[in-house]
Amino acid sequence: MDQKSAVVITRPAHVVTMRKRLLGDASHVEVFSEDSLQVFDELLAHPPRMLAIHQSFAASSRGATLVARLQSEARLKSVEVRVLIEDDDKMPLILSEMSFSPEKALFETSRPLDRAGTRQAARYPMHRRAIFVNGEGGHLIDLSVSGAQVQVLTRLRPSQVIRMILPDDSGELRSRGTVAWSIAVPEGGTIQYRAGIEFINPNAVGLSAFCARFGGAPDTKLGAV
Repeated sequence: MDQKSAVVITRPAHVVTMRKRLLGDASHVEVFSEDSLQVFDELLAHPPRMLAIHQSFAASSRGATLVARLQSEARLKSVEVRVLIEDDDKMPLILSEMSFSPEKALFETSRPLDRAGTRQAARYPMHRRAIFVNGEGGHLIDLSVSGAQVQVLTRLRPSQVIRMILPDDSGELRSRGTVAWSIAVPEGGTIQYRAGIEFINPNAVGLSAFCARFGGAPDTKLGAV
């Protein structure tokens, strides 16, 4: 049997829809619920090129244990571990990305584990607050002192340097950043682009104040990007 492209571990509520999205080539992708007891046996029997796990599982003790076991098994060390990017409702973005093949979409809507772990910067949901990216209007999904997640009409490409303006009643906060990831998502009959931004020389004081003033309850486990 050919090597699997990926094994995916997702929330129980997303297993059925994830399988419908990814199993266009059922011999190359396998989807498991996070509470499955068969995952490690499957990884050991048929090592995939990629293991994609959801964010909460990545931050849990079970997730850390699984990753440690992968690293301890010689034949599993080559498995690339990635974390699924989710929207503000904890829905994996791959479920709305239909422009790529299943395997390509899975890669585009996940990020390396070492860039998705615990960070000192808490992430604040921003309830789609209006912002400007490169002069074009958009919405702010979440924000931290080190990065942001945005949704805009204009396509953003990974590694692209952008200018972002965060307006408020007393003026505006300007930041520069680099696009870490970007995917197309359907929104109200149009295609928009959701992207993670890593700030360049961020104004930590200004960003912290903006988060405190306009943000929701912070998520301290996973960074904004």
